[in-house]
Amino acid sequence: MELPFDVGALCNRKEQIHAVFGGQQQGGISTPKEHPLVIAFTGEAGVSHGYHDFWDDDEVFHYFGEGQVGDMKYVAGNRAIGEHVKDGKTLVVFQMMGKGRPYRYLGRFMCLSSYVQPDTPDREGQPRSAIVFRLRSLEASLGLAASEKDQAEIDAAFDDVGATSARRETEVRTKQRLFRERLIGVEKGCRLTGIEDLRFLRASHIKPWADSSHSERVDGENGLLLAPHADLLFDRGWISFSSSGQLLISDALPCDMPHRLGLNLKKQLPIGRFSRKQLEFIEFHRDVIFLGTRTLEASAIDDDLPNGVSNFDKA
Repeated sequence: MELPFDVGALCNRKEQIHAVFGGQQQGGISTPKEHPLVIAFTGEAGVSHGYHDFWDDDEVFHYFGEGQVGDMKYVAGNRAIGEHVKDGKTLVVFQMMGKGRPYRYLGRFMCLSSYVQPDTPDREGQPRSAIVFRLRSLEASLGLAASEKDQAEIDAAFDDVGATSARRETEVRTKQRLFRERLIGVEKGCRLTGIEDLRFLRASHIKPWADSSHSERVDGENGLLLAPHADLLFDRGWISFSSSGQLLISDALPCDMPHRLGLNLKKQLPIGRFSRKQLEFIEFHRDVIFLGTRTLEASAIDDDLPNGVSNFDKA
């Protein structure tokens, strides 16, 4: 079934999904009557009810079914997901970005199986049995590119020939893909530019791939979503973040480069909070990768400088 969505792109649920295909406009699973389609929504709602969808180490997406109070039943939307192949329907997944926000298209999936997870809290905090679906993505990627350093690691897998190199290439690609899948559940968009469309972002490890353990390489909290020019600065240590989440700029960054790149690094940015685990990775980046520090508090704008260049840029 042809769909008018690009993987990784944002869309309006009411105007671009339901106005085109129909289906229930509320809830986590929508089943349009006029189209062979099952639409599942993942993200914020589940977390607020005490559980969250997740990717396992085999790149299988565990998706909790619908039903807010009491044991989940294998009916309605839950049955539609479990039986979508049998019913000849396409299963697609969208990520909720927050109340009043756009939805991100994650692409087509296939339901492999389901299981019952006991003692899962319902909306009222009471334990109940939840139905969890094991979904496999049918997309080659999420529309999200690897960072500069990560891409170099992928390219290095091609340097040698033979079975060992082929296995290493497959392993690197699989882990990189799993990292990206998990990262989008942690980060919504680029903290420097505000871009949330995955087609224009890169998945950047905070603690570089080469320095990370096997578990850290696929940990979504060891990552940031960054626009390409911001990823370049972060990967090469020209910017980092303090333990309080404040943006740090290296003395080694050429003074005119932020302006030429079109990045707003001249005033306090609403970076947002990092999780405790992210801050541990950021500490490594700050101590090992970052090239030197100067906080934005020292970069007051001088009105006499051309094109908004700051005193910091002039230093």
